[in-house]
Amino acid sequence: MAALFVFSLFSALVDVFASERLQQVDPGSVAAVAFTLTGALFCLLAVVRLRPARLRAVIRAHAADLVVLNITTAVTWLTLLYALKLMEPAVANVVSIAIGPACTVLLQVLWWKRDRVLPGELLSALGILLTLAGLVWASLDGHSGVGDRAALAMTLGLCAAVASGAGGAANVVFSARLGAAGVDVPTVMGLRFALVAAVGWTLAAFSGTEQLGRALVPGAVVAVIGVSIPAYLVQIGVRKVTPMTASMICSLAPGLTLLIQPADDRLTFSVPSTAGIAVITVFIAFGLLARRGAPPAAAVQEGKLHAVSDR
Repeated sequence: MAALFVFSLFSALVDVFASERLQQVDPGSVAAVAFTLTGALFCLLAVVRLRPARLRAVIRAHAADLVVLNITTAVTWLTLLYALKLMEPAVANVVSIAIGPACTVLLQVLWWKRDRVLPGELLSALGILLTLAGLVWASLDGHSGVGDRAALAMTLGLCAAVASGAGGAANVVFSARLGAAGVDVPTVMGLRFALVAAVGWTLAAFSGTEQLGRALVPGAVVAVIGVSIPAYLVQIGVRKVTPMTASMICSLAPGLTLLIQPADDRLTFSVPSTAGIAVITVFIAFGLLARRGAPPAAAVQEGKLHAVSDR
């Protein structure tokens, strides 16, 4: 669980950093650099760990889940980068992450039968959704930290953030499925970024070499503090808790983003953003307390088994 809390901190850091840099740099070029570096690093680790023949066997055995994980990873990150370019980081973060518990409720029912969603978790997810609706209204009405922006830009940013949140929820569930099937963390990490890197390079081709050159440093920073470390922490975290608990803990990131984003001179203090994120954090705590008194989850026991087998 501690890994997921640390993930929230790194998520906040990269959102503020990326939001500022993406005002001058093309998101597709940043994605191309960041996910190529991340994918190459973890692919190398996976090959060293498993050897090519065994790695191919893992890919064949779990091809369907890996394809879905690649698609949801591409959706999550590409839409988030565009949302950060268009919106206040804390609001983009809260929309993309806080919508996760509601999506996880549905996805857990469909694809993760091990742990039932508790009534308290369901109420928490609904409360988050209602508060989120208020934040969306405030952003469209010009009351977020970026002030009054064109309605089209804000709408596109909000749609991108919602898509990112839905993709992130699917990431949690399918990462948990692969972990429960015995696929170790470096292997999952090495096999999940191929599609997002390919799409990033496609987008970068339309932006020109100048944009790609500008994206090298931001892309490398995002690769380290935004992708490699946080994604690795999530892979560890989802093996120890249920997908719903993981989604709730990850939803703490917007509050941290709100504390960090004053470092960006473009942004002003927003009462609606602060109040909405505070309310969402309370609902998250409520959801976590609901799970605290529940019987031990199957995912926890499975995680212990894989923690041993991964050594």
